[in-house]
Amino acid sequence: MNIFKKLVTLPALLLFALTSCSGDEFKDHMEEISGVYNYPEMYSATNNYISDMCLIYHGRYDAPVSYDKESMKPYVYYTDSTGKKQFLYDAFLFLEIKAADNSSFQENVANVKQDKWQWIIDRQFEDGYGMSAIDEIVDDLSAEGVTPVRKRKVVVAIPMPYSSKNVWGTLDGEQMVMNNDAHRLKVVKWYIDEVQKRWKASNFKNIELAGFYWIAEKLTDSRTLLLDVKTYIKQTGHYFYWIPYFGADGGKDWKQYGFDVAYQQPNYFFVKSTVAKVPATRLNDACQFASRNNMGLEFEFDGNMLTDTLYQRKYTEYIDYFKANKVFDEAPIAYYEGGGYWNKIATSTDPVLVKLHKRLADLIAERQRRADKLSASN
Repeated sequence: MNIFKKLVTLPALLLFALTSCSGDEFKDHMEEISGVYNYPEMYSATNNYISDMCLIYHGRYDAPVSYDKESMKPYVYYTDSTGKKQFLYDAFLFLEIKAADNSSFQENVANVKQDKWQWIIDRQFEDGYGMSAIDEIVDDLSAEGVTPVRKRKVVVAIPMPYSSKNVWGTLDGEQMVMNNDAHRLKVVKWYIDEVQKRWKASNFKNIELAGFYWIAEKLTDSRTLLLDVKTYIKQTGHYFYWIPYFGADGGKDWKQYGFDVAYQQPNYFFVKSTVAKVPATRLNDACQFASRNNMGLEFEFDGNMLTDTLYQRKYTEYIDYFKANKVFDEAPIAYYEGGGYWNKIATSTDPVLVKLHKRLADLIAERQRRADKLSASN
């Protein structure tokens, strides 16, 4: 926990009031949180020394990018206006919510199957893609004399073992039936073990396995398992991560259920929120909730911002509100980018997108420089 809570500065307050919402809305918000924040520290042992974690949806065959070496470069670094290569995300969360046949893993008991879980592992450890590509990129940069102070980190998502009467597969000669919590826990342990075996066999030089992520974004159907899962992950020496959606069942109870690190989703950017007329002040609410509950924040965008000025504005509002609420200064951040669209923005020649990319990339790069300095003092 960051015990040195900081007051919001006057310049940030003025920027926020002028660009983001009415003065009354901001005043009400600031009175409730008393002008101080209780996020976890941006870079510390609390979050396993991860300040900026990008979600990588690697598995699906119809992704906007292939996650090969070339398409992963914009995630690892960018070249600033002076021509210098700056490191960006220091961690990558590998997850997938679509199966090989493009059906969903979310709320879908039919896909709680051993062969489908094995497919995710095989895809994410595919040579030359994803994790492997990141490792190779850092290797190439080091050969150029551009070596990161710290290894990049990887967090791997655990598929959700939804409860049902279905048989997941067979372990130790026994069928795993998903209405049996002992079986559900056993298949989760199998997944963790398989990931660790593949990680060890991969012999990565520049990335390290930081932990595992619970992919269900609410505690419903998870409560009876989580503490045992946490105990098992802890025995492996890794951390347990979670990113609940806004208003999720159990969001504020994340520590109680064994997670080491949690990030709050604002869920303001998306089409559903636009249709529901969710106001930009949702970002205030998310920051306030995260502060109250010692959570990081998730920065969100997707491919809608490539051509739609509404979503370009929303992206800008995330930056403005996060700055005004000291998120960039103090908190760890996870980045949802729609499954390949950071690459699309980074490689675009559209002047608007070039500017939007630069604005966020500069902020991330600055946070990485601060994290590098902090790592030197640990």
